[in-house]
Amino acid sequence: MNQTVRPESYATVNHTVFPVRGVAEVSSLYVDTGDGSGSQPGESYEINDRRSIKVFPHRRVSMGTFFNAFPASYWQRFTDVRAVRLVVRLSGRGLLSVYKSSARGRSSAVASQSFSDETVEIDLPLTSFIDGGFYWFDVACADTAATLESAEWRVPDTRKVHGTVTVGITTFNRPTYALDQLIAVGEDEGINDVLDTLLLVDQGTDLVQDQAGYPAAAEVLGDRLRVIRQANLGGSGGFGRAMLETLRGERSRYVLLLDDDAISEPEAILRSVRFADFCLKPTIVGGGMLHLDERAVLYTQGEVWDYGRSWMRPSGESEYDHDFAEDTLRATPELHRRLTADFNGWWMCLIPTEVLDRIGLALPVFLKFDDIEFSLRAGDQGYPTVCLPGVAVWHMAWHDKDPSRTWEEYFIHRNRWITGMLHPGGKRGAGLPLLSFLGDVKLLFMLQYSTVRLRHEALADLLRGPEVLPELLPRRQAEIRAMRGDYSDARVVEDLSDLPVVRRAPGARGTVRRPTNPVAALALAARVAIRQLLVRETAHSRQHPERIIPAPDISWWRFSDIDSALVTSPDGIGVAWYQRDRALMRRTLAKSVLLHINLWRRFPRLSARYRDGLENITSPAAWDRVFSDTSR
Repeated sequence: MNQTVRPESYATVNHTVFPVRGVAEVSSLYVDTGDGSGSQPGESYEINDRRSIKVFPHRRVSMGTFFNAFPASYWQRFTDVRAVRLVVRLSGRGLLSVYKSSARGRSSAVASQSFSDETVEIDLPLTSFIDGGFYWFDVACADTAATLESAEWRVPDTRKVHGTVTVGITTFNRPTYALDQLIAVGEDEGINDVLDTLLLVDQGTDLVQDQAGYPAAAEVLGDRLRVIRQANLGGSGGFGRAMLETLRGERSRYVLLLDDDAISEPEAILRSVRFADFCLKPTIVGGGMLHLDERAVLYTQGEVWDYGRSWMRPSGESEYDHDFAEDTLRATPELHRRLTADFNGWWMCLIPTEVLDRIGLALPVFLKFDDIEFSLRAGDQGYPTVCLPGVAVWHMAWHDKDPSRTWEEYFIHRNRWITGMLHPGGKRGAGLPLLSFLGDVKLLFMLQYSTVRLRHEALADLLRGPEVLPELLPRRQAEIRAMRGDYSDARVVEDLSDLPVVRRAPGARGTVRRPTNPVAALALAARVAIRQLLVRETAHSRQHPERIIPAPDISWWRFSDIDSALVTSPDGIGVAWYQRDRALMRRTLAKSVLLHINLWRRFPRLSARYRDGLENITSPAAWDRVFSDTSR
C-alpha cells in the first residue's frame, strides 16, 4: 500500500475551517459569537477564506462549535495520544483564550495569551477527557480588529507513517449531486496529501460524465478520478464495488464511503483519515449527518443498536435532529459526553482495508441496513466504530420521506430481519417477530395493502436463506416495484381533479380523535380490527373518498371510521386513493400470522444458516462474481 512518510515531529490532524458557500445557513456550525447575533458574520466577524476570519473591534468569537472544537475525549479514548498542540497564526492585536469542557458540558479557561502579529503555540494535555469534553479557543479584540490567519491542532507524530484513502461515491441518476461531490473534493487542497483515488460508481442512465461541469471537475482531480459504470445494484452494490476496487488497488489504507446526495465538508475527510491513523486498533470512523434543508440541524452524532427490537436509537442522552442555530455546542451539555456508537450511516464512513480483509465486504442487499450490519460484524471481531465530532456531511433529510409507502419497504423489512438473524438479540429473535406482526396489523388498519404485500415478499425471500441474496440483487427492485403497482394505495395521482370529490357517506359521524392513553388506544384498535374483519365496506367508499389525510398526519386511528381516503404522498407530488378491502384484509392477516409463527419457530436454525453462509456472500470473491455476472 502507498503510505505517506511524515518526518515532522507533530502531525496536523484538524484545521480550523470556515464556510465560503451558504454562510448564513451554516455559520453556527463553525463560529459562535455568543452575543445573540445567531453567529452570523457581519456584526462580529468577516470570513476571508476557508482558513481565515477577521474579528471586528470590541468583539469576541469562539471556535467552540461543531466543526471547530477539538474532540479531545475521542482522541484520549481511542488513541495513545496524550498531548495536543494548538498553533494559531494571528495578525493584529487581541487576546487568545483556550477552553476545555467536561463530560457534563461545563467549560473552564485553561490558557490565555495576548497577541500582536504573531503565531501562538500552546501545548495541552489529553488526560482528563475519558468520559467526554472538548478543547476550543476564542479570539477577542479591543480597539482594533484582528485576523485569524489559520489555526491547527497538532499531535505528536509517533506514527511517522500515515495512510491514504480511496473515496468511493455511488450514484444512480443523481448526476448533479454526484458532480457537486466531485467538485467539492477536488477544490479542497487540504486533502491532497491523503487522497489516492476518487472512485465514482455510476449505476444510472443519466450519467455524471454527461453533465456540463464534469470536464472541469475531472481536470482538477486528474488521474485521481476513476469512473466505473455498472448495473444498478443499489447502495450495497455501489459501495461494495468501492470496497473491492480499493482492495484490488493495494494503494490506500482506507476506503471512505460517501453518498452522492450529500454535500461534503472536505476537511472532514482529512480529519477522519488522521484520526484513524492514530487509533490503537483498526477503527471505522463515521461522520454525522446534517440536514440539507435545515443545514444547522444535526440528525445524529452516534447511534446504537437495540438487539431486542432489531432497530436503532440515539446514543446516550443525545437526540435526533439537534439544531445548532438554536442551541450551540457550548450550550448543549449532552453533546460534550463521549457517545458510544455501534454503527455509522454510509452517508460518510471511513473503513480500514484491514477490516475488509478480515470480515469481508458489504452484504449484497441492495440498500438499507448494510451499513448497520457491517459495523456490528466488525464490532464482533473487535473493530470499533467511532462517530467523530467535527466530521459530517449534509444529506437529504428523512422527515419528508416515508419508506413504508414506497418500494423501499421490502428492503427495509427484509434487511432488518437479516440483520436480526446475523446479530440476534435472543434465541428466537427477542421481540422482532411480534413487532413485525404488529407492524403488519398497523399497516392493514391504514389500508396500506401494498406495503404489507412487500413485507410478506421480504419474509418469503428471507426464508429462502442467504444463498439467494446475490441472485436477487440485480432484479428484485424492479420486480417489487411492478408488484406494488397492482394496489390502489400505491398509485399516486398528481391532479386531484381526476379523482371523485371527497364526500362522507350519509349519516357518517364526525372525525375520530387520537387515543389519549394506552387503554383507549387498545380499545379503539380492537374496534377497528372487528370492523375491518367483519363489516363489509360500503359502496359509497368506492364512489367517493371519505377523507383527505395529509402525509404528516397519517396514522392508523384516522382510518377507524372510514372505508377510503385520499392520502397525500410524502414528497407532496400527489395523492393515493386508499380503499378498504375486507376480503383482502382477511387473507393478508392470515398469511401474516402463519409467516410470523413459522419465522418464530425456525429462527434458531435460520439464524445459524445466515451466520454460517455470511462469508460466501460478502467475500471479495463473492462480490467479484456478482459484478462479473451483471456485466454480461
